[in-house]
Amino acid sequence: MRFLLVCKQAIYRAVLFIIAGIMCLYPMERPVITEPTLKNKDTGNYFLPDYGQPLISAHRTGKGVAPENTMMSIKKCIESDNGNTDMLEMDVEMTKDGVLVLYHSLYLDDKTDAVEHFGKEKVTVFSKTYDEIHELNMGETFKSGEYKGLRGDDIPDDIRIAKLEEVFDYVESVAPGRYSYTVEVKYPFPWAPSMVDGIYELLVKYDLTDRVIVGSFWNDVTNYIDKHYSGKIMRSANPFEIVDFYGRFTRNEEIKDGDIKFMALQVPYYETKDVMYIGNLGKTEFIEYAHKYGISVQYWTIDNVNDAKALTLGGADVLMTDYPDRIASAVR
Repeated sequence: MRFLLVCKQAIYRAVLFIIAGIMCLYPMERPVITEPTLKNKDTGNYFLPDYGQPLISAHRTGKGVAPENTMMSIKKCIESDNGNTDMLEMDVEMTKDGVLVLYHSLYLDDKTDAVEHFGKEKVTVFSKTYDEIHELNMGETFKSGEYKGLRGDDIPDDIRIAKLEEVFDYVESVAPGRYSYTVEVKYPFPWAPSMVDGIYELLVKYDLTDRVIVGSFWNDVTNYIDKHYSGKIMRSANPFEIVDFYGRFTRNEEIKDGDIKFMALQVPYYETKDVMYIGNLGKTEFIEYAHKYGISVQYWTIDNVNDAKALTLGGADVLMTDYPDRIASAVR
């Protein structure tokens, strides 16, 4: 099973790499971003805020301020007095015994002490029970190094692996109705149906169906949502849909009702090693085209203050960032 998943993942990433490469051929400089002609105002849609007031989303629950996808990072984002975080973006996988937990990578080796704890490499969330992985230190590789080496009872509870239900229960109890969420389903079949079913049960339990966007890089996940939860779960576009939508934009194509099954575009916009990646998705014209059809445009990972200011000027709806306070201070 692991071999098939790794093969499928490799093929899928290769295809996406080729597509992304094509999209990145010409935007090696930041695009000129100007004020849009039409500006959002009183849309009635939480994810289409008033122009100039983008929602600030804590990417991986704020991985710059504390170990990612943990209750510690969530608490640091929402318990501050400045109120700079509006959304929590988190990655979800399922344990062997069916518990939805927050984790990003395929292997636990990436962020935890799993190799030491289990005595082998490449251990997945899916292969262990919740109780087994609850013993791990989710702060083992955090950049500051302050949690590295903690074991057993010395590991704070809020940097152990967190249940998705635990997140909803905590946030909605301390700030009911205040926050929205992005839940990213990390891996596809055979786990996807159970994961999506479990997510929906929690959305109903906590009355969150209008405040949660479910996303995935995998089209079999989004297809499952469309087939079984159309009108019940709001979702973002998968990469193939993003490429298709960009093509429609370049052709200035009129989109018919029912052609688009997603309500949000969650797209990359970032620079590394002096190269701007997929900058064309940050164009004002692209944002306006999406808004024409009521689609929220959400960018990751916006840690650069100048990028945040430019995208706000262009009408971006959501800025996903590792540093919510920094980016909120820059644009508000």
